[in-house]
Amino acid sequence: MSNIINHIKDEDLKKKILSLSAEEVRVLEYFIQNISVGTLVAIRELKFLYRVNDPKAVIRKLIEKGLVEQGYGCYSLSKTLRDVLYSIIASGKG
Repeated sequence: MSNIINHIKDEDLKKKILSLSAEEVRVLEYFIQNISVGTLVAIRELKFLYRVNDPKAVIRKLIEKGLVEQGYGCYSLSKTLRDVLYSIIASGKG
């Protein structure tokens, strides 16, 4: 997570990520690893594999903060964070 934070230029975005609860960080890390996941799969995996008590509520908070997006039948890492990941990969520092 710190590698991603170090590459974010938007200070407001950094503050949002740094202010996340431990559970929100776990869910955000899940989406950083998976980028885009079907709604049902995401909820099941977060609940049973990642031990998130109420995945829907945590995902909703991350959507409100602009860190995750809801698509048609899926959740995805926000475009802003995807762009940060792609820049890390392109620079060879990831």
